[in-house]
Amino acid sequence: MFTKDKSMWHATCLLMRVAKRRMRVQVNSLFDRLHGRPAGMASLVNKDIDVPGLGCVHVVRSVDCLGAMCPRPQLLTMKVLGEVGSGAAIEVVLDNPTAVEGFPALAQTLGCTHLATVRESDCWRVYLRKGFF
Repeated sequence: MFTKDKSMWHATCLLMRVAKRRMRVQVNSLFDRLHGRPAGMASLVNKDIDVPGLGCVHVVRSVDCLGAMCPRPQLLTMKVLGEVGSGAAIEVVLDNPTAVEGFPALAQTLGCTHLATVRESDCWRVYLRKGFF
């Protein structure tokens, strides 16, 4: 049985849930507005990059994870590695130090080779090659 007090309580809870959902959407759209792009995008690139200690590496995909928090960079990288062929190199651009630390172990788990991690002034660039080469 619902009394007037109980139905008012249920209506209040429902409004609070709706408000929380709107807050999540606003946070995502605020990030998009500040950076001009959504967090975590993969793009096709075919470029040769000079990686310190390895020489010239041909990169076929670049994963932009600037502003993304764990575990999103790892999940996006797993998705891109599933799309590229064996022996292809990808570049992951990150600004989260915690996510950077996990990439060598992630590469080993996924059957990839961690080529290098390069620190720049505002981000890290992690280079991975699909397969053990």
